[in-house]
Amino acid sequence: MKRSTTLFIFSLCFQFVSCSQIHYTSAGNINAYIAPQKGHNRKASNLGKRNFYLWGMLPAIHTVNVDNELADDGVFSAARVEVREYQEFMDVFWTYATLGLYKPVRFEIKGYGVRE
Repeated sequence: MKRSTTLFIFSLCFQFVSCSQIHYTSAGNINAYIAPQKGHNRKASNLGKRNFYLWGMLPAIHTVNVDNELADDGVFSAARVEVREYQEFMDVFWTYATLGLYKPVRFEIKGYGVRE
């Protein structure tokens, strides 16, 4: 009884302490708008993946610059920017198989931009 209580408290501590966060920011290299803008009619999208370790404690925070990701697609200005964060089947499998020691998180950044 005492062991199960200790294990339960230990697992709760990891659930409350560990978390995986991806911060989506702008570096200011290109203009990025959430709302539609005139002349922004070319679709741009970029896929990415960040890996977390030890129940999401390492690294504590990943930073993704949205405008840099869209600039890699050849966009000089982006509008209607959307960010989707997800896990594929194998990502979930590896998260459970390693008991949370490894957690891959994927993201997709979409928007409409101006290209030359």
